[in-house]
Amino acid sequence: MTQLGIVTLENEMDLILAYKKSIRVAEVLGLTIATQTAFATAVSEVCREVIDKAYDGVAKMVAFADEGRFFLAANINCRIDADFERNNPGFDYARKLVPVLSTVYENYHLTILLKLGIPRSAKIDQKKAGLIKLQLEKEGPISAYEEIKQKNAQLQNINQQHEIALISAESLDRQKNEFLSIASHELNSPLTILRSFTQMALRQDNGADEKLTGRLKKIDQQSAKLVTLIQQLLDISKIEHGNINYNFKPVGANESITAWLENIKVLIPTHTLQVKLGADTLINIDELRIEQVLTNIVVNAVKYSEAGSTIIVSSSLTDNFLIVSVEDEGIGMSAETLEHIFTKFYRSEQVTKKYNGLGMGLYIASRIMADHNGKIDVSSEVGKGSVFSFSLPVYS
Repeated sequence: MTQLGIVTLENEMDLILAYKKSIRVAEVLGLTIATQTAFATAVSEVCREVIDKAYDGVAKMVAFADEGRFFLAANINCRIDADFERNNPGFDYARKLVPVLSTVYENYHLTILLKLGIPRSAKIDQKKAGLIKLQLEKEGPISAYEEIKQKNAQLQNINQQHEIALISAESLDRQKNEFLSIASHELNSPLTILRSFTQMALRQDNGADEKLTGRLKKIDQQSAKLVTLIQQLLDISKIEHGNINYNFKPVGANESITAWLENIKVLIPTHTLQVKLGADTLINIDELRIEQVLTNIVVNAVKYSEAGSTIIVSSSLTDNFLIVSVEDEGIGMSAETLEHIFTKFYRSEQVTKKYNGLGMGLYIASRIMADHNGKIDVSSEVGKGSVFSFSLPVYS
């Protein structure tokens, strides 16, 4: 079966298009003018009934072989309601114009076939039918209306593909987040046990075997890194699902920052930490989460700066906001990196080659700040360091 033309049946203009298409197809197949007219009229009468009384109609003009003879047919498909009249004037009139008009009803779906034989003198075979199909395609739209209709169909198809791609991407993102959540939970338990046994071994050894102590400490350090990584994966999963919980309470800013920095100092023995805290105030926060933000920023500052350099942590009050800044003397960032630095899993080529990481910490920090009605900013210059600042509303 070779499809030679197709018309979607949506409005009255499509009746004219179906008529013209049918005429042209019959013409290139070598049928007489009278036969062309009869076939096209029959097709348009059936299409009229479909447009008026059915849904999603499509008319296809085809050529096919049956028992050694070729036929021209219009295959019209549509959806119908239960009260669709199977005997109607349009169908009755079309039956008088073509030798065969058959209908098949199944599950509210109607198929109408109009068929007539092609004279043997036309010498139509499968190869010639294929050439006629190419000829009609090369001729293009039969009218300005069909050209517009085709362009609209192309645009609709592109939009559908975009929607499908978007749905697929969203589905993959959900599956990824579910995997992160499950994998993180599954990894957390054995890792906790591993750290516990390592710390027990360190206490029992008590430095008696220097080599063993060194190896146990390395195991404990690497395990601590894995704990941090797993916690970040869990945080991303919670953020994406909207399940992250906060324990907000008003606290003194300077007291909290000082306590957090005491914990952070243990993590950065290779750098000098300077603290310059301004006027004190109350802030309404989840202390563990804001400590997580500050720790991530300071550890990043250490990571991307030379050992022995100085990290400056300062605070100030501006327009009823507490501003906490972390300044380093590190490698700095390009304008492109600054544009994407808080994007999930983003890592610039500059750092990917030399520094490990997955690009999760600053994304999580930005989401935590947003949930605290604050924000996080950065300014930087390549080769001269960076300044990260986060702001929190003053509690009143």
